[in-house]
Amino acid sequence: MERFGEFSTETASEKEKILIETASIVKANPNHPDYTADKAVAKAVNKYSGLIAALDGVGSGGPDSAKAAEILQQDLVKIEINNPPTINEGINYLKTTILRASEKIKRLQEEIRDPNVDTTVSAGMVCLSPNHEKYFLVTVNVGDSRVYRYNLNNQSLQQLTRDHSFVQELVDKGIIPPEKAFYHPKRNIITRSVGSIENAEEIDVNVTEIQDGDIFFAVSDGVTDNIKPESLPFAIKSEIENAYDSKGKINLKKFITGISQRAINIQTETQAPHAKPDDICIAALRVEPKYNRKI
Repeated sequence: MERFGEFSTETASEKEKILIETASIVKANPNHPDYTADKAVAKAVNKYSGLIAALDGVGSGGPDSAKAAEILQQDLVKIEINNPPTINEGINYLKTTILRASEKIKRLQEEIRDPNVDTTVSAGMVCLSPNHEKYFLVTVNVGDSRVYRYNLNNQSLQQLTRDHSFVQELVDKGIIPPEKAFYHPKRNIITRSVGSIENAEEIDVNVTEIQDGDIFFAVSDGVTDNIKPESLPFAIKSEIENAYDSKGKINLKKFITGISQRAINIQTETQAPHAKPDDICIAALRVEPKYNRKI
């Protein structure tokens, strides 16, 4: 799925036309190809903004957790904003949507009598400064799905969200170094999920000014638990290079398809001790044309 939306701002130099481009992909766990608990959102919120999200139904909830992820996915898809969202407005829209879905998931847990039915979420929305001269990505997250920024100019990869997980707490307390977290036997344990939160303060927020050359993508742990942290920057760089078309434009869907296939290959074709069969979802976003030139 790829979505596009055009807008121009009154204060931008020469009223530069901006294009929001998004794409998403979801792949089922090879152990249960009949359904996926991962869901993705990639859409234009309006002609001024775009939204991406990765949702991962909690594994212990089985197929019912796919329903939990779908509840939040549907609420995110419904977000429509008439005017360019400011940073505060973007935060409010995202937090309100997550809290509304949290209440629905709690009711689902009660109906099926299973408190393990739940989902994670990481989401990003393009927002503007009050004077419409600068663009930001507002990210929110609950759980261990992540949002990353990759910059084409300096080929740098930055994780914009912080995991709510057992191993992240160990890292924060200095019990284990960050490089050991990926290999920890309890790396799959999360400490926060959408159906467990009680208030907006439990939803983490990050605000990042969009720079020339930025590509943002939200992913579930089906990607980050299979592609090693030290390998992820190279994988991103390689798949971006593979995604350029004959006109020097990046095919965003081809890029995320390449990343997802790398994670699938690790799950199904290698004997790597860290390989983890899991669903995969990726949602990517970039702003055109300023941020779409081959470096």
